[in-house]
Amino acid sequence: MRVISFRIWGKFAHFRKFWTTSSSLSYPFPPPTAVRGILGAILGYSKGEYIRKTEPFKVGVEILKPPKVIKLGLNFVDTKKLTVQYKGFIRKHQREGLLHTQTLTEVLKEPEYRIFVGSEDEKLLKTLEESLKKGESYYTVSLGWANFLANFEYEGIYTCKLVETTDEVKTVIPTSCVQSLDFEENHLVGREKIPTNLSSERKPLSFESVIFSLSAKPLKGVFKKVFLCGERGGIFLF
Repeated sequence: MRVISFRIWGKFAHFRKFWTTSSSLSYPFPPPTAVRGILGAILGYSKGEYIRKTEPFKVGVEILKPPKVIKLGLNFVDTKKLTVQYKGFIRKHQREGLLHTQTLTEVLKEPEYRIFVGSEDEKLLKTLEESLKKGESYYTVSLGWANFLANFEYEGIYTCKLVETTDEVKTVIPTSCVQSLDFEENHLVGREKIPTNLSSERKPLSFESVIFSLSAKPLKGVFKKVFLCGERGGIFLF
């Protein structure tokens, strides 16, 4: 399989955990569902079609910088309760405290990732490659929230081979594909349950328990269902 690699980074990011309620907690990396949204923005797919149109892609994520998390108290306005749309009405009710709420929110500071995108559809892959090489996107690319703008840079395209097992992987990988894990000194490893597929209404359909490096280092051990991609090493694609 041919796989494209590109870096993406920004000042801030937030990838909301699906189970959070009053406090918005963030995954330390974009889950596959968020990566497909990024690809949809680059290729010009709308919210109603990007899920279906990015199905031919397999995606992977490598954390390039150890995640730094800050917590902010953000004010949100409940615009759904507004029935009269004029400024005086909005300001009056904001003073009375009826239309806004403050939420404690986790935000990732100065995140950076390497995204891997593979597909058997060479035409679709070529279209994505051309956009990445030019540094162009149809919609503004963001890291989770629309106001967390992202930069991206094309790195290359590789011919990758699926192997039965390997002793190193650089990306987020499902725990079901980990046969053994070697823990090294000063190497932090995290574990999360992430959504991997969304319905047309953008509701999670499937989940995976995954592990990843919080130290931005390759994971060592025995891993299966991994692609070897030349100089990029072992990667897992969802």
